[in-house]
Amino acid sequence: MKARLKLTTLILFLSTIIAYGQIQDLSNMAAGKIVYHKTLFDSNEKIYGYLYIYEQDKNEQAKTMEYVFLDKNLNKVSNKEFESKIYEKVKSFFYSATLMGDYIILNKYYYYNSFFSGSNPLLSTFQIISLKENTVSPEYKFENDSFVEFVAQFDKMKSDYKNQEFRDIIYGFNNGTFKGFYIIQDYPKKSWLEKSFTFFNENHEKIWNFEYNPSGTKDDYNTFGFIEVSKTTMYLAISNWHSGFDISPSIVEYKIVALDMLTGKKKYEFVFENKKSEYSHTVTAKEINNKLYLTGNYSAYKSTDFSLDQNLGFYKIVLDENGNKIESSYTKWEDFSPYIKVDKRGRVESNYRLRPVKYFIFNDGTVSFLSIKYKYDPYWTGASKMTDFVLFNMKTDFKVDTVNIIKKELSYYSSEYLFSQYVKNDSAAVFFYYDIKKDPGESQYDSKNMMLGINMIQKGRLTEEKIPLSAKKKYYIVPSPAKEGYIMLHEYNEKDKYNKIRLEKLNY
Repeated sequence: MKARLKLTTLILFLSTIIAYGQIQDLSNMAAGKIVYHKTLFDSNEKIYGYLYIYEQDKNEQAKTMEYVFLDKNLNKVSNKEFESKIYEKVKSFFYSATLMGDYIILNKYYYYNSFFSGSNPLLSTFQIISLKENTVSPEYKFENDSFVEFVAQFDKMKSDYKNQEFRDIIYGFNNGTFKGFYIIQDYPKKSWLEKSFTFFNENHEKIWNFEYNPSGTKDDYNTFGFIEVSKTTMYLAISNWHSGFDISPSIVEYKIVALDMLTGKKKYEFVFENKKSEYSHTVTAKEINNKLYLTGNYSAYKSTDFSLDQNLGFYKIVLDENGNKIESSYTKWEDFSPYIKVDKRGRVESNYRLRPVKYFIFNDGTVSFLSIKYKYDPYWTGASKMTDFVLFNMKTDFKVDTVNIIKKELSYYSSEYLFSQYVKNDSAAVFFYYDIKKDPGESQYDSKNMMLGINMIQKGRLTEEKIPLSAKKKYYIVPSPAKEGYIMLHEYNEKDKYNKIRLEKLNY
C-alpha cells in the first residue's frame, strides 16, 4: 500500500536530531508546473533518483513539457524539453515511469469523460527518455502484437479509439536479470475476457506470454496480480471467480503460481485457499534463498476474503523452490497475552481492533507485524478512530519475541502511516508516520502540534524517535523515501512560490 499525505504547518525544526542535507529548489529548476513526479529504483530496489515532469506553454493542439532528472543525492543529471500533443475532448496523465539502464520508460494514459459513465479509457502509450543523450522519443503504442509510433489526428483521436473492446496497458520492467516491457489486456466492462499478459525485451521482441484465464466466462474466470518478483522467478496470485444466478462473483480458489522469469514457464502452483480451506488470509510475500515466505493475518474462511472482525492472529508459510510447504505456523491472540491484553478476535481496550498496517519479512526469515488500534465510530460522522500502533516481532521459529506499543494521539480518517524501507541488507526496516495532536473538531491538516515518527526494527528490537514539527507559515509537505539513512522532504506553498526538496540524515 502507498499513500501520500498533504499536511500543513510545516517548516521542519530538526536542529539537534536530523542533520542538514542537500536542497533543490524545484520552482527554479524548470519553467511551468510539475504534473508528474516519480521516485525511481534500480534493479536491486535501491533508490536511483527522482523524475519530475513540468508542463509549460500550450496551445490548442500541443503543450511544451520538460523532464528533469535528479540523482539520489538531488544533483541535477539531465533535462530536456519535449512536445506533448493535445487531442480534442481527450485528457491524459502519466501513470508510470521505470528506470532501464540509462533510459526511463515514461507511460501515459489517454481517456475521455462522459456525463453518464464517468472516465472512459482510450489507450496507453510510452516514451523513452535517454538520460545519457538528453533526448525524449516520440510516443509508442502497442498494436497487432508489436510496438508502433502513436500518430493521431487532433479531432479524430477519440472516435478512433472509443469503441475498442479492450486496451493494451504498457509497463516498463527491470529486475536486473530481465528488462523490457509487459503488456496487460484490459477489458473495462468485461474482465472475464482478459486472458494473458506478454513480456517483451528492451528491443521490443516478444519473449513469452502467460495465459492465466484461457477459457473464462462471465460466471467462471480468473484474475491475477503480482505478489513478488525476484531475479529469477515471478510469483503470481491467481484468483478464480465464480457466480451463479443473481449472485455477485466471489473468489472460490486462490493460488500462487511461480514462473521462470526468462522463459515464462510455470515452475509450480500452490493452492493457497479454496472452499475446503479453514482460513482466509491477507498475503505479503518475499523470496529469501529461493524460498517463498508468505505472511499476514487470518480469519475463518469466507469466499469474500479476510475479515477484520474475526481476526484470529498471524501466520507464516514457507514454500521451497518446488512449491512444497516446508513450514506452516499460526499464532492465536492468546499467544500474546503475556505482552498485551487482547481477546481471541484481536480486540484490545475499548473494543479497538488491531488493523493490519504493514508486514515486514527480514532476510533471516523473522517477521514483524505492524498494526494500529482501530475502531469505527458512528457518532463521529461515520469516521474511523485510530490510536496507538502495536508492533509484534516474531522469532525465526515464529514464537513471540517482543511486542511494542508505539504511543500516538487519537486520529480520525487516517492512521497517518507514511511509508517504510528495508535497510541494512534487509536485516532491518524503518517506517515513518505522523502523530498529530488535535481536538475532535479541529481540521486534520491544520494541527499546531505535529510530530514525525521515525522507527527502526532490527532483530526484534525497536528504536523509536519523534521529531517535533513547527512553522510560522503554512506549508504543504510530502515526505518520501530516500537513499538509505535519509528521508526526502518536499515542502511547498503555491502562494509563496515556495517549492523545495531536501535530504535529511537520520540517526539510526
